Amino acid sequence: MIDKWVSAYNPKLWKNLKEEIHRMLTSPSCMNQSFLDRSKDKHFQTSPTYSGLDLSLARQSFEKLVMQDVVFAEQAETAVLQLLPSVDMNPVGVEGLRIFLLLNELLHACIQKCRWQQSKRLADAVAATMQRLPNESVQILGEWWSSLSPSDMIRYVQVWKTAHSWIPIFKSVSCDAQARNVLLILQHMYYTNEINKKIPETTFCLELSQMFLKEDLKRWRTKSKLKNADDLPVILCKYPFVMDLKSKKLVFDMNSAFTQQAPPQMVFDFQYGWISQSKPKFFKLHLQRASLFKSTFRELAAAAHSDFKKPLVVHFDEDPNIKDVYKRDLFHHLFLKMVSEESGMFMLNDSKTLAWFPSNATEESKRNFFLFGLLCGLALYNQCIIHLPFPLVLFKKLLSLEPTLEDMKEFSPTVGLSLQTILNYEDDVLDNLYMDFWINWDGTYVDLDPQTPGKPLTSQNKKEFVEAYVNHAFNTSVESVFQEFKRGFFLVCEQDLVRLFRPEELQGVLVGQDVHDWEKFKQVHSAKQTQ
Repeated sequence: MIDKWVSAYNPKLWKNLKEEIHRMLTSPSCMNQSFLDRSKDKHFQTSPTYSGLDLSLARQSFEKLVMQDVVFAEQAETAVLQLLPSVDMNPVGVEGLRIFLLLNELLHACIQKCRWQQSKRLADAVAATMQRLPNESVQILGEWWSSLSPSDMIRYVQVWKTAHSWIPIFKSVSCDAQARNVLLILQHMYYTNEINKKIPETTFCLELSQMFLKEDLKRWRTKSKLKNADDLPVILCKYPFVMDLKSKKLVFDMNSAFTQQAPPQMVFDFQYGWISQSKPKFFKLHLQRASLFKSTFRELAAAAHSDFKKPLVVHFDEDPNIKDVYKRDLFHHLFLKMVSEESGMFMLNDSKTLAWFPSNATEESKRNFFLFGLLCGLALYNQCIIHLPFPLVLFKKLLSLEPTLEDMKEFSPTVGLSLQTILNYEDDVLDNLYMDFWINWDGTYVDLDPQTPGKPLTSQNKKEFVEAYVNHAFNTSVESVFQEFKRGFFLVCEQDLVRLFRPEELQGVLVGQDVHDWEKFKQVHSAKQTQ
């Protein structure tokens, strides 16, 4: 039918063609009938995981359609815009849902043929209509999309990334609403892809300029305390999946710089009245190299919490000069001492390559874990990398993500393999091993189910046992210690901005790459300071 529309233009037949175009493109039923996958009656197999459409046919047809100015510009676009309001939302039937896949193909064709004006109007209308869909319908659309090939999935993502690039964000409330609609579509695609990870997470990243990020950050700083969620910025905190690591780190560092440049406060003086009073510019630590551990913890414990968000300056052994290398020197040597076996602060894995919080920390020692978290926060806030040989689960917990068996495999491959073996055991084999819910963790015997002493490990509860083991190791046994660490960390760093990062990203920006030649590193930075 579309071939007939786009054939040589004949004014005598145009009236009838217009009626035909309007009838088909404003009817969900007609649109469906035109693009059903009739090969081997596949359209009869339509399900929540299969749309029953021949999307290849739709793509080819729409590519022909958008080539013709008369057909598309004058009639087809208008008809499609009239189609969307006709989709029945209570409930949305299969035919109605298929329309959104077909319109994705139409949008892609428009973009490929540089039909910018038509594409903008269509994208805005489709995105707005999709926000009216019930959650169940959106989920089915996600399943249909994820059943496509990775290349087709990426093509759909690119459609909406392109649509977002057209919107002049921060210009008006309506523009922000358009951007939010598009981002919500991308967000649902992202979460759907997280299940099977058929396409890379980086597929969803947008090109965000430094100017855009700076403006977005300013809005976040101004509005993040408001109750109305719609007033939150367009990107920050709500849609971090569209930011690449470079953008996230840039935003975090810009926020630190803004905070460090806090304006002076007005204070009342009995002689002069209200006057402007500037706060000290720096958070200064006066340390002794010979007692680095003790002097650092003593200075941190005595400092006012409000000082932690000032730029950090380190003075060693009464040297009055401000040298950036001293700050980096502090973090390097201090963290080497803290996570060493000699310090006794942490438990180490069997190979002594990774550290974790102890399960037997005293109340007195918990203050040290608060200061340890504070130091980690200060390092990130002041753009210093540190020696932090902890498993990924540390960063997952900072982001409120639950530990898994994979985390145990990283920290203790021996224990992780044993737990995996238990899960893999045949039922009769496991039942004959006569194991129970008692374990030895960090030198202490623990009953993982104290409500049922001596509970036997069976094929029916093996998953419960493994989950309880992992939970005890990374949650229950270290809860109070980790909370102190977390409290110290977020005393310096904005929690919402830290949550922009994925666990691997947060680990990367804190740990970075090892500095193998530390003496050479110091010499380079010392030379810079004297220039």
